[in-house]
Amino acid sequence: MSAPTPLSAIPFVGFLAIPGSQANLQLALQFQLGQSQWLPPADLDALQSAQLERVVRHAFETVPYYAERFAAAGIRLPAKIDHAFLRTLPISTRDELQLAGDRLTSTRPPKEHGPVQFATTSGSTGKPLRFARTAVTHLNWLVFALRDHLWHRRDFRGRHCAIRFALPGIAEAPHGEIGPNWGEVVAPIYASGPAARLNSAASPAEQLDWLRRQAPDYLLSAPSNLLALAAHAANTGETLPKILELRTVGEKLTPADRRRLREAWQAEVVDIYTCEEAGYLALECPSHEGYHVQSENVWLEVVDDEGNPCAQGRPGRVLLTSLNNFATPLIRYEIGDHAEFGPPCPCGRGLPVLSWIHGRTRNRVTLPDGSTRFPRIGEGEIFASAPELKVRQYVCVQHAVDDIELLVAADGRPTPEQERSIAAALQKNLGHPFPIRFSFMDKIPRNPNGKLEIFISHVHA
Repeated sequence: MSAPTPLSAIPFVGFLAIPGSQANLQLALQFQLGQSQWLPPADLDALQSAQLERVVRHAFETVPYYAERFAAAGIRLPAKIDHAFLRTLPISTRDELQLAGDRLTSTRPPKEHGPVQFATTSGSTGKPLRFARTAVTHLNWLVFALRDHLWHRRDFRGRHCAIRFALPGIAEAPHGEIGPNWGEVVAPIYASGPAARLNSAASPAEQLDWLRRQAPDYLLSAPSNLLALAAHAANTGETLPKILELRTVGEKLTPADRRRLREAWQAEVVDIYTCEEAGYLALECPSHEGYHVQSENVWLEVVDDEGNPCAQGRPGRVLLTSLNNFATPLIRYEIGDHAEFGPPCPCGRGLPVLSWIHGRTRNRVTLPDGSTRFPRIGEGEIFASAPELKVRQYVCVQHAVDDIELLVAADGRPTPEQERSIAAALQKNLGHPFPIRFSFMDKIPRNPNGKLEIFISHVHA
């Protein structure tokens, strides 16, 4: 597809278009991204260092958590902050940030950044994190989402569909939700075709029926869900709908899974590496294998168990420092993923390259009839009958089709009646009256990739 023409906000003027204020803002940032991506790594690092200095000084002066953390470590900010100094700052884990509570929020977020709004992560690692963000952080999310579209030259005139996790009652089968355009990422700037979404709690049969009716050009979903749809079609002799491109998000995408998806769907596969706390982390190169770190949005490190930088090709822990969130700065935040850096990309972009992302894989629950579906756990729902438990972590493990264990780290223990209520709520969310057994512990161990999966299945290990 050739470069799309922006929408004009001025009547009778279409070429050259004169976009509206929001579109002009996004296009101005896209122009900057178009320049920065081609900078030599040294020049990109210099620009990033200058922004990191602003973030770190602001955090030290206005965020109680960081002020206390730096003081306890005997750290004083030097006259000039660079990457070398930043690597001496303490690493913060999700547990530590969650315990920090309101002390993680700036006492003086810049008023020019817009109103502060609070959000929480989905808790897919077993431990939700509450954080604040501003209009500036949201604008950056929009800009990098649009960069992904433009990099991969998607035709906005096509139909875009998504099958993703949603709360009960939202975008449920059989109809889902249908919108007139591609949403706030695209609609203020370019004309686009319709979009639709479906709750991933729908069964594979319901999802395929919905896809046939929607006939999308682009489909966004988790890799495990797209593989399950392919398996369902193969087992039932059905034909998968024809799609131009599969967009995968939210899970580890292995090379083997990528090949399986390409073969089954006969479509291109483009992965996205994001997190709710910091937005877009890495995008696939549009010309070559590998992911380009979005260095204008985050400083991403890969370190070993001692916190030392990993060499190219050596996997390590992913640390994030956000560049644009001055409401809840994230400084050397250990997200829980593992990844490894690769060599510079032949495309010529100066953005660092991740050659492999060892993220988590969200498992699917297996029903007695052999079908699988996306598990809906719902912490707020299943523990509603025992609010005094103060649940810190929880993990649901399917050891066999008829054996599900709920691991719980909490400050108390439920009564037998509460256990029955929790089990009933979990059975309802999983869509089957599975036998549920409980195991209580002080802390639930993470898997080898550093993640605490909210649902683990050993049925199809």
